[in-house]
Amino acid sequence: MQTTWKLTIKPNGDKSTDAFKLCKEKGLLGVGWSLFYEKEIPKDLEDAKKIVGGLNHKWPSPVKYLMEDMKPGDHVWIHQGGLYHLCKADSDLLFGQAIDDKLKDKTIYDEYDLGHARRAEWVEVPEKYVSGKIQRGTIAQRMIQRIIVTESEFEYHSYLFDKLSNDQNWKPVIDNIELKNRIYEINANDFFGIITPDDAEDIVAAYLQSLNWVLIKSTCFRSKSKFEFSMINKKKETCLVQVKTGDIRLNPESYRQDAAKNANTKIYLFSFNTELYGKPPVPGVIPIEHDKIMDFVKKNVWALTPALRLRLWLTLAKKEGNDRRL
Repeated sequence: MQTTWKLTIKPNGDKSTDAFKLCKEKGLLGVGWSLFYEKEIPKDLEDAKKIVGGLNHKWPSPVKYLMEDMKPGDHVWIHQGGLYHLCKADSDLLFGQAIDDKLKDKTIYDEYDLGHARRAEWVEVPEKYVSGKIQRGTIAQRMIQRIIVTESEFEYHSYLFDKLSNDQNWKPVIDNIELKNRIYEINANDFFGIITPDDAEDIVAAYLQSLNWVLIKSTCFRSKSKFEFSMINKKKETCLVQVKTGDIRLNPESYRQDAAKNANTKIYLFSFNTELYGKPPVPGVIPIEHDKIMDFVKKNVWALTPALRLRLWLTLAKKEGNDRRL
């Protein structure tokens, strides 16, 4: 299977320039370190490594990832300017002033600082089609790094790329009745792979509301790191909810003191990683098991957001290899 990458195109160029825009217009994936080539433009990859090494510098890791580790056909996700782009890497490598003719008469380091690039096909992907795993992967701090996806997820992204490349305004037609009938085909791993952090919070809130808890909207603030939101019920009880996606673990023991402060307070925890759920129970702390969430989702498809229903529909259609209604 090909590799999936996250890339941020923001080299150390002049503030008046926009390397991201240039790369998008020219069909390029680029990073900086152009200073090496102010006096000499390498002929190929090996020549570039000799020039950099001759200046007593190590081959920068982002450059290595882009120019060596990335292979033709790899997927590269870019989230900049509030938009998601999916790129398919090509084999052509470019260095220094050879990257673009408009840079020939300028000092690349002072202007764009685009020292290394490879050609790629670009397509803009509406956010509602972007899986939670990709959204989480693109906010990573590193300039470029791998995003671990399953084979089915890579196929789903390829499907999006092909459809949107042919028609940027493409929209699938969802059969909500069929979706309700077929959602039983999806397993927990596939489901949690496509939902976003916001999706996870919405689903947990809906699940708890089915248990007669009522959401207190004013408590839903991103600045509150320990709990996502609060809820109340008719018994005058309060519950504090924490939801974590990705590989983050929630240890019930860490919330013992919060639960002990008030006998009428319950702590609900939900994480994609349930490794610590098997620890001895902590009074007042209630880990939400995956099977309970999946059972709720399969019985209450109507409670899912339109965007999530769309991603589920696309995933099931791709899994079946059936494009009839897409």
